[in-house]
Amino acid sequence: MLRYRQIFDFYWPLVLTSQMMTLAAPIINMGLGRAESPEQQLAGYAVGFGLLVFLNSPLFPFVQTTAVLGVGGAARRSLLVKMLVLAVALAALELALALSQGGAALIGRLMGSTPAVSRIAQQVALVQWPIPVLITLRSFYNGIVMRHQNTKLISQATVLRLALLSALLFGVAAAGHLPGALLGGAALTLGIAGETAYITVRGLGLLRRGAAGIDGPAADRPVGWRRLWDFIGPLMVNAVTWSAMRPVLNAIVGRTADPDLAQASFGFVLPLLILSSSPLWAFNSTTVVLVKRREDFPVMLRFGGVTIALFVLSIALVVLTPLRDLLLSRVFGLSADAALYATVLPALLIIPWQPISLGLRTINQGYLMAQERTRTIGVASFVKLLLVLALGFALVRDEPALNGALLGTLLLMGSETLETLLVMLRVRRLYAAEPAASPE
Repeated sequence: MLRYRQIFDFYWPLVLTSQMMTLAAPIINMGLGRAESPEQQLAGYAVGFGLLVFLNSPLFPFVQTTAVLGVGGAARRSLLVKMLVLAVALAALELALALSQGGAALIGRLMGSTPAVSRIAQQVALVQWPIPVLITLRSFYNGIVMRHQNTKLISQATVLRLALLSALLFGVAAAGHLPGALLGGAALTLGIAGETAYITVRGLGLLRRGAAGIDGPAADRPVGWRRLWDFIGPLMVNAVTWSAMRPVLNAIVGRTADPDLAQASFGFVLPLLILSSSPLWAFNSTTVVLVKRREDFPVMLRFGGVTIALFVLSIALVVLTPLRDLLLSRVFGLSADAALYATVLPALLIIPWQPISLGLRTINQGYLMAQERTRTIGVASFVKLLLVLALGFALVRDEPALNGALLGTLLLMGSETLETLLVMLRVRRLYAAEPAASPE
């Protein structure tokens, strides 16, 4: 039976990885803040990187795909070839966007940015177009490492990524050159390349040694396009809808009576919302790999329940106590009598709910992935997006004076709660139908 220590050893390196990956953006922003015209550089990088994240989001589920379907050499080779086809196509699209004369204008129309910011975003695409291929290779070998249950290697690779990124960014700044968005984009590409190289070398080493857990008990045969699409297609829908959620919510709150205040306040709250609960995303891969028998799932739920409770208490300790005012005024420099402070405050008070919805959803999604029943994941995420679109635009049409930060946060958390319930209902039916282990 699955042990709590086994879950802990697998899970916490992924938590560290998640937190380190979130550090990349503020590190790059620190460098861009030293550039000439920092506002344009920051905006250009944000627009360019945000667009590329959206374009590359179909590749994000490949790590779980490898962990579930990569049961042997033939299966893994077929998976890698098929995903590289998609990755190369995306890289070619992004390179064409970066090199074409109309690329900046297209970015401006898609993202609503000014011509100057759009040109900077195009420069970011010019140095980040290899990232789709790097992501695919990294995800493939991360999946192999996860099957071996040595997730410390993944966190080590992420440390290397941050080190390379920081060295290039601040090394150039120390030499007297002001880093711009182009350098920030190149630094991230270098960091991901180093991370990918490290995990590739370690993953190949595990394969050559025939390390335990990598090859599964299922028959090893190539994974066909139909089986791959049945598994990863709904996960791609889930990844794309999540990537689209931020611009959709910004478009909604931007239609309130004071769009600048609404978008600024929601833009302040959303990163805190994501950062406070992002470690719980790691339950997805943890459940995929470790829940091998029916009796393992309740163990995972109990471990997850305790972890979720700790996150809820930790967040509540900050946002529901005087620490909240200290955080807003001393750390972020917001004045208590400012409009931004008053707009942000109600949204912060409901953040403690987020770990409950996210934690339960990722555990149950992991169970569905392990069972190769991913369709519900895609359907639930699509329903979430439709709900946000329909309800959000209706609310701002009828009540344009709504608090933008609170509206965006409630729409996100409410729709994700519905998504969680839909996924949990499907898991409950599958779990009830799964035969119990026979007594020894």
